[in-house]
Amino acid sequence: MKIQNVSAGVFQSFYANRQKYKENLKLSEEKNKILNEKKESKTKKIVAIASIMGAIAPVIVSNTIKGRGNVLIDTFKSNSSKMKDKFKSFYNMFEIESFPEILASSLGGILGATTAGVMTEKNPENRKAKYKEGVFEFLNNITPTVFVAGLQTFADKTGKMQSAPAKAAIIASSVAGGMFVANKSSNKINEKFFCEENKKPEKRKFHLKDCLVHTDDILSLLVLAKIPLAKKIQADKLLPLLYAKAGYEAGIKKEDNN
Repeated sequence: MKIQNVSAGVFQSFYANRQKYKENLKLSEEKNKILNEKKESKTKKIVAIASIMGAIAPVIVSNTIKGRGNVLIDTFKSNSSKMKDKFKSFYNMFEIESFPEILASSLGGILGATTAGVMTEKNPENRKAKYKEGVFEFLNNITPTVFVAGLQTFADKTGKMQSAPAKAAIIASSVAGGMFVANKSSNKINEKFFCEENKKPEKRKFHLKDCLVHTDDILSLLVLAKIPLAKKIQADKLLPLLYAKAGYEAGIKKEDNN
């Protein structure tokens, strides 16, 4: 009888400890999950801030050099300035007028976000994924814009392609050709610099969502061509936000979500 009681007690004790271990393990997993989610959320915020600052900073610097910074200060100092004038002088600090400004804003947004993403990432494979996505996003952004700028310069010098259908053709051909060239170029660059030896390179496929990036090319054409509609819809002010979004995609990229 004593042996049976001792055996039963040992079994019950083992079972109780096993259940307690399971509960502790479950609580630990849930706690780790919450901590990881908080860490991920914090990382995304850092990347988002870096991408926005990177895209906006070059534009503000450029407009400050143009003298708009002094106009902003004078407007806010003047007691006679209306709120409308103050808002306009502040808003003009984000104006983009040239291709170099477009290039600087695009590069700044992607570099800022990619740098922030890499610095907060411990996994080497995820870092590599961010670099590769950064290359793709930059070329996907800027290549069609280069085509747009080139065709528009040609149109201005020759006096050709000035009609609405011609400008629409410039947009369509630049975006279509740019997407193709950007995809091929980025895959070649990533294969050369980020692919391990004796390993088949993973090519970045073009996705439907990547087409959304090319909204900036339509807007940049309106800006570069100095079409009145660009001023009316404030197209140039939207460009840094689109470039920041492209940078954000690179900064949060991971190897397992290709």
